Amino acid sequence: MGSRVVSDTGPLIHLAEINLIKALDAFQEVCVAEEVINELKKNKAKENIFRKIKLINLKPKFKDVAEILVNKFSLDLGESQSIALALQEKAGYFLTDDLDARTVANVHGVEAHGTVGIILRAFRENIISKETAVKKVNELYTASSLFITKDLIQQIIKSIKEFGKLDF
Repeated sequence: MGSRVVSDTGPLIHLAEINLIKALDAFQEVCVAEEVINELKKNKAKENIFRKIKLINLKPKFKDVAEILVNKFSLDLGESQSIALALQEKAGYFLTDDLDARTVANVHGVEAHGTVGIILRAFRENIISKETAVKKVNELYTASSLFITKDLIQQIIKSIKEFGKLDF
């Protein structure tokens, strides 16, 4: 079991799209902000995703932080609330596939990882096999809404096959 993390909507949707919600088992707890729940419901997320996440409400001070992030960095509310929640909860990682959100999180001292990193961690922790990791990384390109290049997919798969275990 890994650490406690906060996720925005993107990685949860992308994992659901490739039927790999169990990759979240690599983390002790996956916390989400209220807006992430709202976005998952709008996207008609499957019920099994809601069993893997825990809603944590932002304290007033961190609601203000989220509002500042929206205004200062033009992030959407889900990403802003998620970064604020990661700060509030002193989370081990922030899960996002959004480059701007990743950059803002890093500026605020929060380490960010995306869907690919979640899959690699699940592989490293023997939650999924090497074959499943390769298959699901391929599916990110062919069957999910994640924008990722074929070249990057090929590099990731090559790393999985060559090195077996990767650090995350």
